[in-house]
Amino acid sequence: MSGALPEVITYRLPVNEILAMTWAAVAVLGALSLSAARRPAMVPGRLQNCFEMLFAFIYDIADTVVGPEAKKFYPLFLGLFLFILFCNLTGLVPGMISPTSNLNTTIALAIIVFFSTHYFGIKKHGFFGYLKNLTHGAPWWLAPLMFVIEIISELARPLSLSFRLFGNMMAKEILLIILAFLVITFFPAHTYIQKVLTVVPLLLAPAIILFGIFVGFIQAFIFTMLSAFYIGGAIADHE
Repeated sequence: MSGALPEVITYRLPVNEILAMTWAAVAVLGALSLSAARRPAMVPGRLQNCFEMLFAFIYDIADTVVGPEAKKFYPLFLGLFLFILFCNLTGLVPGMISPTSNLNTTIALAIIVFFSTHYFGIKKHGFFGYLKNLTHGAPWWLAPLMFVIEIISELARPLSLSFRLFGNMMAKEILLIILAFLVITFFPAHTYIQKVLTVVPLLLAPAIILFGIFVGFIQAFIFTMLSAFYIGGAIADHE
């Protein structure tokens, strides 16, 4: 027998910038949430007041779209909204990138919504009852066609959710990169045209940042609203 030791196989999880930023977003949101909920006050401070406003905003969306059963889904909708909003805004910080500008992140979020929708639908109506709801009460001769159309629609929803969020965030990232490139390239200005090419991006930067904040909030809102709409439709009774 050979006295050689058996080879030890090790596996390493590659941690890229997107994954690191995603973990950082989860950690920061967790720390802020614990800090805001640790000592709630009758007269809320800035952090508690900010969370309460966001909570009330999401609760109103859920109650309006889902209905009386919305309370069951508050944690899901809050988690989606806060995570997406935070990830969207991190890209506005110099040297950082939005995790939602990566298609892997947005697809993962869309898959969560997809499986949650059908899980809660089956849980509410049962497996065969949920399949029947997918026909929307169509007569028996039309039910197969309605079922196929609904299946195609359901499969298209994750693509729509993921690519919409990814496309908007990637466009914002590209715009900021172009502005930064123009400033860096033409900063040592020697001619009048180069000076203009340097000054214009600097003047546009505040407007682009404000626009990025607006787009980040709107995209988080749209993603959460559509998620609530999908889940509300899955648990609704179709006659």
